[in-house]
Amino acid sequence: MSDNVSNNKNNQVHDIFGRCITSHLEQSGAVPEKLEALVNNAVITLMGSDMIIEDNFTPMTPLQQPRISQPLESFAQTEFIDELTDKVKHEGFGPHFHQIIGLFGSIMLGLCATEDQQALVNKWLEQGHFGNFLMTDGGGPTLAYWNTTLTPIDDGNFTLNVDKKWGIEGQNVGFGMVVCQQKGKPFPVTVLLSPEKSQTLQQQACGGTFLDGRLQLGNVKGQVQVSKEDFFTKGGLGSVNRFLTLVRPRFVKSLMHHLLWLQQQDRLTLEQDDLSAIDFIINMANWCTAKDTFSIHSVDQVLALKFTSNELLLSLVRKGALKHLNDQRDLLGFTKMEGSSYRCLFEVYSKFKRGRV
Repeated sequence: MSDNVSNNKNNQVHDIFGRCITSHLEQSGAVPEKLEALVNNAVITLMGSDMIIEDNFTPMTPLQQPRISQPLESFAQTEFIDELTDKVKHEGFGPHFHQIIGLFGSIMLGLCATEDQQALVNKWLEQGHFGNFLMTDGGGPTLAYWNTTLTPIDDGNFTLNVDKKWGIEGQNVGFGMVVCQQKGKPFPVTVLLSPEKSQTLQQQACGGTFLDGRLQLGNVKGQVQVSKEDFFTKGGLGSVNRFLTLVRPRFVKSLMHHLLWLQQQDRLTLEQDDLSAIDFIINMANWCTAKDTFSIHSVDQVLALKFTSNELLLSLVRKGALKHLNDQRDLLGFTKMEGSSYRCLFEVYSKFKRGRV
């Protein structure tokens, strides 16, 4: 039989490109057949024009063991996060969401903020201010088109134009960590805003609440003056990748525990294939968080994990497994938070493409 009509698995488009994700999933154990099919079909749906037009459609090269690995930082906060994540299984994500996200922020500060900045944040937290991480930009997903920009005023001082949307509790910013574009810089810059500066920004709730009324998103706009001392400069882009390696698996595990809680509350019907998928995703999340090293594959592994979590949530909504519309909306929202499927696939595929023969 000719290659053009062969049914060989390696000649199927969804298997070629699905390997971007499944090769990372396999590092933690055998992927359930139905979950692998779900991932492969999702990859086909999300393929961009550049992948279809420019890719050579040869099989993906097997993953190579990383030649270099580094110790991954440990934080006391992860112990508390893991305790809260376990509670989600019995109490749902809603009662613990803000505390888990707050602890994520504390880890980020430990990786990216100076000692003086961390001292300021601790003071503001003691005063009862809620820290808001503002990432999603009004200009769109591409950094070059962001509206949140830094404009130099004089030596060491800048005007920060803020146009952020869908921030967690963005309608009530205590102090801000604003990710922005700086002209001439290929990567975003994060700026720390004091409670006083944050209060001068326009803040407005956006859309309805999530998680049974416990989570509200909001938009933030305005201008403030900042200095170089307000920039997060510790660690660089590598610190961001380490941060995501530490927190993304814990976020995904919380989502899986939330599904099990919804089932306990008779709000979600889970079939055996769904339960097998949840079990696999939880085990992979545990596998990721048990590692104490950081390598070239670390970020891609947690991107593949988030992609798989997204697609499971979407499948539950598609087949009508949830009784209530608000729960369906919650799950759809979580497929965008901490990495949409398209973004996860794009980042992992980009690395695979560079390694193709």
